[in-house]
Amino acid sequence: MEPTYTLKKLIEILGKNQFALLLRIVFDRYPIIIIGDDQSEVDNLLTGITSLAPHRHEYIFWSDFIEQDEYIQLCQEEQDDFNVPRIVFSSPPNASKHIFDKINKLKGWIIGFDKSNGFSKEYIIDAINNIEKQFLIVLTEQNKLKLTLIGLKNNNFDLTFEKKLIDKAIQKTEVALEKMKRVLKKRIKSTPSNDIMTAIMRFDMEEEKIRTNIFIQEVQAFIQAGMRSLAILSRIDLLRELGFKIELSGKTLLQTIDYEEVDADRMLQLVQAEYGVDFSPCIRHGRMVQVGDRIDGFWG
Repeated sequence: MEPTYTLKKLIEILGKNQFALLLRIVFDRYPIIIIGDDQSEVDNLLTGITSLAPHRHEYIFWSDFIEQDEYIQLCQEEQDDFNVPRIVFSSPPNASKHIFDKINKLKGWIIGFDKSNGFSKEYIIDAINNIEKQFLIVLTEQNKLKLTLIGLKNNNFDLTFEKKLIDKAIQKTEVALEKMKRVLKKRIKSTPSNDIMTAIMRFDMEEEKIRTNIFIQEVQAFIQAGMRSLAILSRIDLLRELGFKIELSGKTLLQTIDYEEVDADRMLQLVQAEYGVDFSPCIRHGRMVQVGDRIDGFWG
């Protein structure tokens, strides 16, 4: 099902800063709780937000799994095999009322609640808070979206990468569309009517597909860099356990994985969110590391 809440629409409604926060919450796999008055609206928003994690395999509660034992098995399979895609769990409004009886952990969940089922916003927040202490509320009312962090603060998050990703998706889309229009204009020998010219130069459907494809490419590049980081850092961690005194500077890590869109700390945060492993002891910090990196830079 094509999401009614497309990438473009989410950015337009939320604005760059709030959309960047939503994207960061998706990357960090905090639970996202969608609350609204209309079931169809909540369903559409659930689909739209889930699509922001194209690198993850979606499992739908009450469809792909029902019982706690099934859920635990899925989580265990992900934990045991770093090569399988990470999971995003989604729960449509008609299933979410069963979560409180069935599930005791909500990492990586996107959950929709329709208030017409008898649950108030306050009840939902309290009930989720009994399971998880940190999550994001997305309230949808009259085509407006409001984000509220529970147990988290805005200043906990560096959104530099997410904002850069948004800019890239918008700018690269504009460049691609401009090239297409320029080619058409060069090929048109006679001058058609304004209505015909306007119709020919409209690329609404193509624009959304291009923007989405660019977004997916950028996300996948980020995630693949995380996988390369996992490969090198897990080996360094093993060597450290065997008694070798070995560390990397952040700059060396980024050069090794051939990805410099983020700093080393952000890459470590991604790896921890995706794989549940903290490799920060494997990275050297401090003034002497910066001096060493500058010296290395002189020699290329």
